[in-house]
Amino acid sequence: MENRYCKTVPMPSDTHTQRPPLWLALHFPQLAPGQADGIRRVDKDGLERLAAWCYQYSSQVCIVPQRNSLLVEVAASRRLFGDVEKLAGRIGAELEQLGYRVVSGIAPTPEAAHLAARHGLYIRAVGDIRNSTAALSIDSLYLQTTHMDALQKTGFRTVAEVFRLPRKALSRRLGLAVSDYLDRLLGLRPDPCKTFRPPDSFSAGLDVPDTAHAQGLVFPLKRLVQELCGVLCARDRGIQALQVCLRLDNGTETIHLALRRVTRSNSHLMMLLRERLERLRLSCPVRHIQLQASHFLPCAAVQPGLLKATSPPTETIGHVFERLQARLGTDSVKGLMGRQDHRPEYSWSLREPDEAVACTALPRRPTWLFPKPQRCRIGNYRILAGPERIESGWWDGRDYRRDYFVVRNSNGSTLWAFREYKPHPGWYLHGLFS
Repeated sequence: MENRYCKTVPMPSDTHTQRPPLWLALHFPQLAPGQADGIRRVDKDGLERLAAWCYQYSSQVCIVPQRNSLLVEVAASRRLFGDVEKLAGRIGAELEQLGYRVVSGIAPTPEAAHLAARHGLYIRAVGDIRNSTAALSIDSLYLQTTHMDALQKTGFRTVAEVFRLPRKALSRRLGLAVSDYLDRLLGLRPDPCKTFRPPDSFSAGLDVPDTAHAQGLVFPLKRLVQELCGVLCARDRGIQALQVCLRLDNGTETIHLALRRVTRSNSHLMMLLRERLERLRLSCPVRHIQLQASHFLPCAAVQPGLLKATSPPTETIGHVFERLQARLGTDSVKGLMGRQDHRPEYSWSLREPDEAVACTALPRRPTWLFPKPQRCRIGNYRILAGPERIESGWWDGRDYRRDYFVVRNSNGSTLWAFREYKPHPGWYLHGLFS
């Protein structure tokens, strides 16, 4: 019978043959009250986040909340990730790095995959389901308690004994639900699964031991950022803003991280967060960390080269700006831009590092202006160029008339000096050429 519960992918060697499905079941056991040390609990919201994370390995991910499990179709992922058994091990290892406890199994039907996850089985084909599960206890089957009690009272102990029962007799005794479940388990009846569509945002929290030092938050933050980057990779998206909310005994502390470029690099985000944590002073211990990325943006991923790099990649100027802003604060790192004004004090303004420059620099102007013009005696300097007459500002009440000169002092430094006629006549030093 045709299996219509999943989409199949053509084999690379023959476009007319279809690859049968293989489902990877990921089961997250419920933790007892004393087992939560270092292991993250998985609720309904957690299953949705993990489904979005698994989306990087398959386009067909299903959530089974009543069993606290995920189903991932991995047969179509062979061409990209190789053997499905190795892929299952890779997914399990990465989930453990994120702090989740998981058991997994692989089978060609969703119900058989759930059964395989409980016993760590790898069932390759539909015809192998009977033999692979025959020796299991009937307690392994996902049946209602009343049906399970009825089978046990009748004397059934193994799954093989249940399989040998005629379907009509089984339906008469226990109803259609048991025979329907067995048919879906063996692949004799379609078992459609509703696939999950990841959202364009991320929010995850983590309870932490009482930590009064900011550097103690690096490890839990690393888990959350790794999970975020996995979701971004699955959606082929990046972020340009990140928010970390720390819940303390006496309130909350929020860290806002703004990026100059869209990224999904785990190492880059952690480097910026470490810089911010070094400046953070906590008034009391942190109880909970919440990581939020509200908007996913298109991200141009850089493909690695075929040849091994001979030297590590250098840090770009954009990364340097982001690192300085993370360490010193956003308002402490700015660029300069020119303005349409001949008066030197008003011919420039601050700008964001990535903001376009709207006005070009005028020639024969120094790199540095003194905070305030300094009175001087022009006889102590040698005039190199000038004068340049600047007379402006009558419309805003800050008008003056000056003649500017390029001068040099006895130490060989080149300076910018002017003779002011109004409002305060005299000679002044105004800038320094580099």
